[in-house]
Amino acid sequence: MSKGRILIVDDSRLSGTFCTDILAADGFDVETASSGIEALSLLKARDFDLVILDLILPDISGQEVLHRSKQIKALTNFIVVTGHASLDSAIECLKSGASDYLTKPINPEEFKIIVNRSIEQKRLFEENSGLKRLIKLYELSTAILTCLDKERFLEVVLDSMLQIIHGKVGISISYEREPVGWQLKAFQAPDEETAKNLADALISYVKLPESETGLPGGKDTMSLELKALGLPYSDMGPFLLVPISQNDSIAGYLAIFSELNGSYNKSDIENASLIANQATLALENIRLYTEARELTYIDDLTRLHNIRYMDIALDNEIKRAKRFKSHLSFLFIDIDYFKNINDSYGHQVGSKVLIELGQILREMVREIDAVARYGGDEFTILLVETNAAGATVIANRIRDVVEKHPFMTEEGLSIRLTITIGVAAYPEQASSKEELLTVSDIAMYKGKNTTRNVVVLAEKKTD
Repeated sequence: MSKGRILIVDDSRLSGTFCTDILAADGFDVETASSGIEALSLLKARDFDLVILDLILPDISGQEVLHRSKQIKALTNFIVVTGHASLDSAIECLKSGASDYLTKPINPEEFKIIVNRSIEQKRLFEENSGLKRLIKLYELSTAILTCLDKERFLEVVLDSMLQIIHGKVGISISYEREPVGWQLKAFQAPDEETAKNLADALISYVKLPESETGLPGGKDTMSLELKALGLPYSDMGPFLLVPISQNDSIAGYLAIFSELNGSYNKSDIENASLIANQATLALENIRLYTEARELTYIDDLTRLHNIRYMDIALDNEIKRAKRFKSHLSFLFIDIDYFKNINDSYGHQVGSKVLIELGQILREMVREIDAVARYGGDEFTILLVETNAAGATVIANRIRDVVEKHPFMTEEGLSIRLTITIGVAAYPEQASSKEELLTVSDIAMYKGKNTTRNVVVLAEKKTD
């Protein structure tokens, strides 16, 4: 008899086979996946007692797999295995729900002990049948609370609601600031036309005054007859109207429509209300997460990205360029004689000049490119899928626009300034993030030590 079903996610055939042999010999049924997307597909299709997950995968990261998996089946246990262990990665994985963390090379005996302990903990938790409903609610609540993607939020909540409340059709609507107003955000229906018709009728209904709908401020879950929406459907019964709140106001509604002759009882309303409460908490988490992320990756003065963001962006884009054998370029920009502006006009004017220059740089490149204030009067630009020749053309265009632009005209001034730009490209001038930063910085200082107001291309790397 099998001790349990385990999924091993590792793009290394040697490592996957090693783990498979150990677990199969210990009485487990084992399946393998060599990529994150394949793993997510398997997790959606069937249940696993445990997932052994490598953090480094060829498509998406192991941390991303862990995060998405917890939204699919929150109670699946994970043991993260990596050959690139760090305190930060360990903490992030444990925060996301991993039960344990191992580093390569794996000690077979230690591995078996940790796997068996994880399986036993899961079994003990699931054996008490009296907790099944609470377990399901906990699982769905966890999926909702770990969703930090505002665009997918109501989709996750609707999916969770339909797992705990029996319904034939479900839709969710949300309110965005005018001129958008109310709109359909997610649905599970036979077709999109049915979903849109239901959403239009529901939006018209929730806009009515309380005296006409009978809703007590619209803040309580209620079971309503389909005729309240004035729709002709003859194959659906009553529906649950579930409000989602944020900051004491309604952010959206979910409507769960029952089968013909179906009904919803007090327990259904309680379960729906519990899910709605978790959604309210999740919305606050999303708000805090968004604000924290902005503080972490946005420069306080210019509102451009900062050095932390650029560091991550460079890592990701170099990995992508290596994988697809493409190019990327990096511009290191420094304002010429910026101290003179501060000395002549004061630091407040100097700060406003930096903000204005940041706006120009952002407007001069594509949405897919990253612009960051590196510090002081230095800026950087990451140009994706751009070789050295293309980056040099863009850098000269930026230099020319800045030279001709009068700064602070709205304040009655006309400050002129120039910039010096160092250019480096992967893989022409550099083969790593560190080299790209170094050689572009050297090229920039070469320009500063000669004429200034110039673009300097870094020298080609030598093997």
